[in-house]
Amino acid sequence: MYKEFESLEDLYQELEVDKNWTGAESSLRNRYPIRFVLFENFGDFGEFVQVCQDHDVYVQSIEKWMKDGQDDLLITYSQLADLFNSYIKNLPANDFVIAPFSEITRFYDNAHYAEFDSLLKTIRLIQSPEESQREHQRIYVPLIGMQSKVGKFKDDPNIHIWEYHSKNENDNYQLILTRGTTYGVKGLESKYTLCKDLRQWIALWKNVGASIKSQIICSSKCIFGNAHNAQPDNAFKYTVCDNAFDFLNKGLGLDFEKLYVREEDMPYWEMLASNIDVTDFDFDVFVNQKFNASNLTEDTTFVQTWFEFKDEFSRWLLKTYSIWKSDVSSYLIRVLEKVCSLSTSELFSQIATQIFHESLDETSLQQRLSLLKEAKRLNVQITALAEQELKAKLSAMAADPERGPLYAMKYMTPLTFSEQCLMIEWVGQGRIEKNYIKTLYPELYNYLTLPNVQTENGNNWINGYFQEYCLSKVANRPTESLINQLKEHNASQLSFEAWRDGFKTVKTLLHHRSDIDLFYWIDGLGVDWIPFITKVIEKHKVDGVFLNEVYVATAELPTVTSVNKEKLLELAGDKLEKIGDIDKFAHTQKNYPAYLTEEFHLVENAISRVLSQYNGKKIAFVADHGISYMSQFGVGLNLAGVETDHAGRCGRWLKGKVPTDNNYVVIEDGHTLCSLNNNSLSAKTSTGLGAHGGATPEEILVPIIIVSNQKNASVYTAKLQSNEIVATTPVVRYIIMGINSIDTPVVLYNGVEYALHKVDGDIYESERLNLVDTSTRITLRIGDFKQTDNLSINTGAQEDDLFGF
Repeated sequence: MYKEFESLEDLYQELEVDKNWTGAESSLRNRYPIRFVLFENFGDFGEFVQVCQDHDVYVQSIEKWMKDGQDDLLITYSQLADLFNSYIKNLPANDFVIAPFSEITRFYDNAHYAEFDSLLKTIRLIQSPEESQREHQRIYVPLIGMQSKVGKFKDDPNIHIWEYHSKNENDNYQLILTRGTTYGVKGLESKYTLCKDLRQWIALWKNVGASIKSQIICSSKCIFGNAHNAQPDNAFKYTVCDNAFDFLNKGLGLDFEKLYVREEDMPYWEMLASNIDVTDFDFDVFVNQKFNASNLTEDTTFVQTWFEFKDEFSRWLLKTYSIWKSDVSSYLIRVLEKVCSLSTSELFSQIATQIFHESLDETSLQQRLSLLKEAKRLNVQITALAEQELKAKLSAMAADPERGPLYAMKYMTPLTFSEQCLMIEWVGQGRIEKNYIKTLYPELYNYLTLPNVQTENGNNWINGYFQEYCLSKVANRPTESLINQLKEHNASQLSFEAWRDGFKTVKTLLHHRSDIDLFYWIDGLGVDWIPFITKVIEKHKVDGVFLNEVYVATAELPTVTSVNKEKLLELAGDKLEKIGDIDKFAHTQKNYPAYLTEEFHLVENAISRVLSQYNGKKIAFVADHGISYMSQFGVGLNLAGVETDHAGRCGRWLKGKVPTDNNYVVIEDGHTLCSLNNNSLSAKTSTGLGAHGGATPEEILVPIIIVSNQKNASVYTAKLQSNEIVATTPVVRYIIMGINSIDTPVVLYNGVEYALHKVDGDIYESERLNLVDTSTRITLRIGDFKQTDNLSINTGAQEDDLFGF
């Protein structure tokens, strides 16, 4: 029997009518006491229970039917039917409300096993004892929100169902379900009603009131596992949280919706949850306090934070926060969304290579470069596989005739050894200008900088010579200019001695320098390293180290350690300490271009080791001889009657007088020969080896570099000789006064830096400028000194006047 009611008053009226029924079917009504009362919400159910209690109807909670130790075990439908039957058979003749019936039965599997249907069909036929029948006993069983499941019994004449249609709209609860945990989140009690198991769940509904909040967090494993059976449900809105992320995002509404979550991230979400207090949680504030930083999404801050916090949770949090915080899908964000590992190597491998799988985007290229520059500073190593891919992609771009090396340079970074090797090759081959690698590979750029050493006796040619030597070394072949200069200056013993005699030896230059506290000897250090070492010293200004003086001296012939070490010992005695060993490195077999990068590290590390421990003393870096990498490109003369040494760069004539030959110089002993050019006296120098012992400028000329804790106080005056400049001779000349041995004047024009070299006296000339009509200002720089002048530019030739006017 099914009835509907539009008001509670009508429902209560029906209770009275049914209780006191005396007409037909009265015996049936009294024999079968159960009345199912269907509500749409708990508010109406609660009011109904209260009215029943006011009319001497007792309330029985099903909670009391649960066995001890089975607080989260669902009572089966057959067990519940038996409990109903046993309970009713033993009741006194009073009326009862058995509740909360629906808070167990809504979770029965009715789709597959018809558990709910079977229960109702069974308990509807439970009979009251005779005494209870005489007293018209009634057992009220409320069901809340189960209209769909109960509806199929509307036409069953053997069951009493009274349905009340509520006047209250949206008076339902949000049920947040988790599998046995709230993940350590704090402060939940302030916003939610908590329920940890089935027993607490049942007890919760026996007295519905204001104490139950609109959102309920239920961590019962039993309810979680059976919640799908409750659908459709008019009483609850279900939020099923399968994991910590679901709980925080969907359950607690903490706004992590935009994040894509992987299963392997779950332990970190659980750790985050355990650090959350919902009474006052703001993800921005939480993360910034955790890392003691703001603007974490900035490239530099992100990388620095990544390295400062090395535990997996912190790095996961930083990664997750960055994705969450970003309003746009920047390159970093796209990388973070794809990378799975929290290792530094994997992250930066992804940053390095993902760009090749995306369309060209200048903004992404710049962000990637910024990130990888910071990674370089922090000595990051990417995986071998990633470096192989990086090299292959860059090489393919450079080989593509439609793109070439300049296009590939858009993707170049300072991070890897492979990229450095490619830049060496491309600069050496003349495929890119050195200015393109200034910030990407400063070591190579500094090595290629014009030495610009101030010399006497007309020997300024050495600056241009050593610049060509450095270019030749980087190109792995002598340039035509270097070949011609060597032919000119070392055409014969006479021409060689003419320029060699213009230089003093290290011992001669420094023998009177009592102010030098320590001498550091670098075996094999040549003049080609002066610009490079100058830049290394600049990095140590923060250590109170300043470059004071730079000189070029000549070594003794033959340019071997056994000869020149003695001279250094005579000069410095126990003040001489050896650091680095370019000589030993030169004699080992190695491959181009990789060896150049290794050599840069060797020299910088040697200088830095000294300067990083600087204690305020005046130091002189000296060398015994230089190294030539050009001899490997000469031929082997295989001279008879000569016992050679040092890969044929020098030797001893065994018998008689040494014949005159422009391939070598004979020193004072009349027997020792030193090669004047790249040819070896014996067999050809092996490929990949550096050599010394000969008389080329790179072997015989050595630097003297003096540093102290005192900065030179220089006063400069400079004047542009002419502000007119034409395309046929695109150079500027200055008259500069006050320059000392360490100064390296340069000019900045149209954003490009050009070196100045000494022409004569106080006159300095620039490298050839790349003229632009609209760029009419040029700036001279010498250390901190700057001077800007205006130029008059003429980049086009004048047309002839055909009419003679």
